[in-house]
Amino acid sequence: MIPIYADVTRLLRRHIGGIQHSGIDRVNLEYARWVYQKGGGLCVQRGAHLRKLRGSVWPKLLLGDIQSGDSARDKYHRIKLLIRSLYWKPIIPERSRVMVSTHSWLAKEKIWANALKRRFESFVFIHDLIPISFPEYSHPREKILHQKRIKLTLANARGIIVNSHATEQEILNYSIKEQLAIPPILVAPLGHHLPELASPNLPEKILKPFFLFLGTIEPRKNHLLLLNLWRRMVHQGIVPPMLVIAGRRGWECEQVVDMLERCEVIQPYIFEWNNATDAEVAALIKGARALLLPSFAEGFGMPVQEALAVGTPVIGSPLPAFREIAGDIPEYADPLNAEIWRNLILDYAQENSTKRNDQLGRIKSFQGTRWDKHFQLVDNFLS
Repeated sequence: MIPIYADVTRLLRRHIGGIQHSGIDRVNLEYARWVYQKGGGLCVQRGAHLRKLRGSVWPKLLLGDIQSGDSARDKYHRIKLLIRSLYWKPIIPERSRVMVSTHSWLAKEKIWANALKRRFESFVFIHDLIPISFPEYSHPREKILHQKRIKLTLANARGIIVNSHATEQEILNYSIKEQLAIPPILVAPLGHHLPELASPNLPEKILKPFFLFLGTIEPRKNHLLLLNLWRRMVHQGIVPPMLVIAGRRGWECEQVVDMLERCEVIQPYIFEWNNATDAEVAALIKGARALLLPSFAEGFGMPVQEALAVGTPVIGSPLPAFREIAGDIPEYADPLNAEIWRNLILDYAQENSTKRNDQLGRIKSFQGTRWDKHFQLVDNFLS
């Protein structure tokens, strides 16, 4: 039987740094749990090699609850000791199967060369090609770096897993443009399982009705549309509903941060939550009048599926990835048309909103993907 390992390089780094899980981290975590439950192991990139993580402590640390309740100082010292005792372990065996569900080291030629030399079967999850297709929403050098990741993956991976047909088409278009061969591709929609926990008490400042914007603060998410819209409503004498922004601050988001910190007129109506736990996010999703996603680009859109799965309406951009997940169930609005967003938000804020009630009726037909279904597809692909 071929040994199987899940790459947890990014999970390890973010855990050590105390960084809250993003959507990519949550996918990485699910893959690590799945591999470990199958009797496989965890590995990390160190230098030009993939090395094993041994012992029973690491799985409990990485695959368990990241919100352990420890103080940041206690957690730092505990992890530092664990690294010394467990991190520097042997290279994973030859002919291993490696599940890579982040882009951590895909641009590093030496790692790929060693992987080929040791005859690894690498199955790589590609989340999106946004840095290539929309370089204006990424770091200045990210397009070049992502091109290298994709080229090396196409040349060396045994197989590629993607989250949507939209992402698959992006890869196919890129391979044709660059005249590159491609390995087998599996389209496996991401799963969901919001914590089945009693909803925690939300902060008192979050007043109902409230709308939710879920995701890292970065340019392509288009937070500015809503923040400017909230300011305009106040200037027009309209008392806007509460807007909860749940997600850590990312990159090149100075204008959004300036609005959040210095625009006094909207501050009574905006609640920014940078470190919400999964259970708290679940409570936010379940309690919101609607999930708002005016994004310019997405590879999948996990929040769309999670919201609809618990019966919360979605107002989002008409992106191919969103339509692939949810069809005609959500309310779609051009991410540049503030007037349409304003009218929809004010309508959905009303208790007797006809539009919202209509979407609640459509949601009853929604059938999302659970993680067990996702990994059934992956298992068949590996076979």
